[in-house]
Amino acid sequence: MKKIIFISIIIGFLSSCDMLDLKPLNTYNPESIFVDDKLTEIFVNQRYPEIKHGFSVPLRWICDETFAQHNTGAQTINIGGMTPDQTGGFDSWGYYGSIRHCNIFFENIDKLPIDNVERKAKADRMKGEMHFLRAFFYFDLANRYNGVPLITKSLNQDDDLLLPRNTYEECMSFVIEELDKAAELLPYRQTGADFGRATKGAALAYKARALLYMASPLHNTSNDKSKWQDAADAAKAVIDLKDENGELVYKLDADYAGMFLNNKSPEIIFQRLFSSEYGTYVQMTELPSGYGESWASSCVTQELVDSYEMINGKLPKEPDSSYDLQNPYVNREPRFYASILYDGAMFKGREVECWVNDNPEDIFNSGLDSDKNPIGDWNASRTRYTMRKFMDENIPTGPVICPQPWIYMRLGEMHLNYAEAMYQLGNETQTREHLNIIRQRARGGNSDVLPNITASGDALWKKIVNERRIELAFEEHRFWDVRRWKIADQTENATIHRMMITKNLASGKKTYEVKQLQERKFLSQHYFLPIPRSEIEKDPNLIQNTGYK
Repeated sequence: MKKIIFISIIIGFLSSCDMLDLKPLNTYNPESIFVDDKLTEIFVNQRYPEIKHGFSVPLRWICDETFAQHNTGAQTINIGGMTPDQTGGFDSWGYYGSIRHCNIFFENIDKLPIDNVERKAKADRMKGEMHFLRAFFYFDLANRYNGVPLITKSLNQDDDLLLPRNTYEECMSFVIEELDKAAELLPYRQTGADFGRATKGAALAYKARALLYMASPLHNTSNDKSKWQDAADAAKAVIDLKDENGELVYKLDADYAGMFLNNKSPEIIFQRLFSSEYGTYVQMTELPSGYGESWASSCVTQELVDSYEMINGKLPKEPDSSYDLQNPYVNREPRFYASILYDGAMFKGREVECWVNDNPEDIFNSGLDSDKNPIGDWNASRTRYTMRKFMDENIPTGPVICPQPWIYMRLGEMHLNYAEAMYQLGNETQTREHLNIIRQRARGGNSDVLPNITASGDALWKKIVNERRIELAFEEHRFWDVRRWKIADQTENATIHRMMITKNLASGKKTYEVKQLQERKFLSQHYFLPIPRSEIEKDPNLIQNTGYK
């Protein structure tokens, strides 16, 4: 056990190495690891915590979903100040340390003694997991930086370390190959102590997402329809995936809100597991400030709130929507109430109170969650909204470790991916069918709300864009969607708004007013992140992304 712990610590330390900050292989001895399946499994296990997740430094902070009031790096990016020296913690170049360990694994895994069927199955499973994880790391790097150096062996001091960038197409071709290998080796389900590991469905779903991104305008400048067909086929394969017994592997969860608290949801394809001991403080960091002095880190924008339809299927700003600015949160579609905490919402036994007393002589007699509450204004939501999605009313307020899973992929995304690809292929019938499958679940059994989509042409495309924005809100999709569609120069080059709420204590009447919060700036180079300057200085063959100095 002491040996296992020691090797685990050393492996974890080495995981921080980037592409060129090499440590000699004799820092630890692969010969001591890859002769024992338990030690090898520890080596594999170390790679999972290295995956970024949306409870840490989330991408919702640097797109039009939220205003990040406590992250100065996000604010720098949102006002157009991103440079090779300042990426606000949203870079992922450090994944090269993880990739190095994946490469070490493949160079040594065949040394593992295989003397029975069980050990062979375990070795194959671990190979599948590492193919999946290496694909995950490279997919993320290619998304953030475009083409990156494609390294498939562990580099030593004697190797040529001045590496050029591969093209995006070369990187993604490798990602698809890795995911195909993973899908061949991995089981349909991981159970017992293996629950939470990568599966066949996870590999196929990431392949579907990768192919969708490859088919999108940012990368598919000629609009090659065969790429859209590949994306459609891959998404449909996940939707229709059946196990050895002929049962569908994934099903939509009838409980949209509850799914994000339930790591056993039938809809989840791949997730990051946490526990009450090894979890996050997501509730304290994200809830309104009056709940145990929480931080309201992700202040939901008015723009996102306005994207949730009314129960009649119209957006608030559309004619005949029945929207009333002075009563703005009634008759909204069910996903609004499952995703957003707003003034007047019931949560943990009381109403959220973001209002301010309109009496200037008694202004501090205001709502518990306002910026005039006794706690102070440093952690009150600047937009008067916070996230309801991911929040569990049964978890105590305050600095409590939370066990909610972070969901990387779920079946709902696959339906939306398929719908988008079908639209690009001219099959609007299938597009509407799969959009409406998602909306049917969103209704929660109430047939009187959220009518089916019947639009066509450009109007149907707008429905696709908005349905993804709402269904997948805060799940690390919007940031990528607006970039791959090449509309970020519109959505991110815009003014972000908030809701201001005042209350007359004598009458109890509230007055709502939408006001500007932040002017955001997005430049053409921001479709990709800059390669860190430190990496450019190490390797003159690395060419910086266009537009960065």
